[in-house]
Amino acid sequence: MNKKYLIFVIVFFVVIWSVHVVPYLLIAKKFNLNRESLGAETWLEVEKNETVKICVAAKVRTWETSLNTEILNDSCLKIQIPTLVGVNPINVKYPDSDSVYKINLAVGMKYLNFKNEETLYGNDDYQMNPYEEKIVYVTGSYLVDKYPVTNCDFLQLLWDEIPLNSPQIDTMENDFTKFWVQKKESRKNNEKCITHDSAASTIPLYLAMKYANIRSLREGLKPYYIFSNTSNKFVQIDRKARSVNRNGVEEVPEHHYFIVYHDFIEHENNLIEVYDNSSSDGYRLPYYDEWVMLARAGDKKNNVPWGNSTSFNEISKYAKFEDKVSCSDLKDLGLLQKIISFFHWCKNDYESGPVGKLLPNGFGLYDMFGLVEEQVLFEKHNYSRDNYNVFFTIEPKEEKKRNPLRCIDDCPACLKGGIRRSDLESISYDYISNDYFPKYAGGFRLVRNIGNNAKWTEVESN
Repeated sequence: MNKKYLIFVIVFFVVIWSVHVVPYLLIAKKFNLNRESLGAETWLEVEKNETVKICVAAKVRTWETSLNTEILNDSCLKIQIPTLVGVNPINVKYPDSDSVYKINLAVGMKYLNFKNEETLYGNDDYQMNPYEEKIVYVTGSYLVDKYPVTNCDFLQLLWDEIPLNSPQIDTMENDFTKFWVQKKESRKNNEKCITHDSAASTIPLYLAMKYANIRSLREGLKPYYIFSNTSNKFVQIDRKARSVNRNGVEEVPEHHYFIVYHDFIEHENNLIEVYDNSSSDGYRLPYYDEWVMLARAGDKKNNVPWGNSTSFNEISKYAKFEDKVSCSDLKDLGLLQKIISFFHWCKNDYESGPVGKLLPNGFGLYDMFGLVEEQVLFEKHNYSRDNYNVFFTIEPKEEKKRNPLRCIDDCPACLKGGIRRSDLESISYDYISNDYFPKYAGGFRLVRNIGNNAKWTEVESN
């Protein structure tokens, strides 16, 4: 065979392979949809940075979206999924109809459409009627982050909030700000975030709420949290507050809190007032009952996802528990602490690990236990009785007077999931970290109750 001809044939097949075959091999997911199955909204779950192919068993007139796409033929579209967690819509129109069919791409999230979903409720100090175990039905549509919020997601959305240098403030706050300043210096704005980036940890409650509002605004949703200045002196959930609306009608805010006003700058008042926007179905932190329901994922028998197993190897399939001492606990050791920290023999408070590397629970949610403790908000009914004696032996009023930034009997939030190996014997769905509301809290994931339509109905008592 002629050598030039052979080279031509090889080059020809390489070009054909590159143009027509390789792009299809790079497609991570393929969705084949029927026109009849498309409702007003269809939800598809995808991951960051994937290349996805969507085909409809009918000719499509237009695909309307802001995403990077390529029309493959009359009924198929190739999409490059963006790099941040969120919802990206595609509007589909057919030649014979003016109706619009919306396909929502849920990036890094689970779409959970509960219809009388059974969940175990009670037998928990902070759920209504403690020690009275019962089954309830949950009905409602939820979007839930599959993983805890990562460092990259947090950094990119709060990019403009993070200063260019660390302010001269107290050591712990300076360490927190310095960590994020260094993160910002080492990364670029709008750069790619990978799915399995490290989970964000030690995020203050205020910044977790602010991140939620920014996520909502990115998608054209009303922010869920409303902030205002306050003269209140104590961190707490407000269980008695009343207000009068414009029509002179007295209202009781559904969710009303006073939390530490902690971000990257100093504020004249250490606290800020927070309440929810009742007309918003935007992103927010899960409430206590919701987190327990999502963590259980239909489990009505066990106290933990790994059942009755006490094998650390078995437990480690579901949760990453830390067995290193915290570097901050060794600060009195001086130079020795620096040596131990340098060789990573202790755990930096701002370090965690990659998300989504272990087994998910029954709802497809990862890292509900271990890795980072997750911030969860209380509701008023979670305080149907006094709970603080479970954790403290000192008088609450005396402790509040000594340290107003540490709540006692009426905390706005708690940390769920546990991170320390030493906690394993007590870890369960109702476990709360002993240091459950420090000034510098934990990680978090967001939820969105679409349409604010969730209903909880008791169906039986045991």
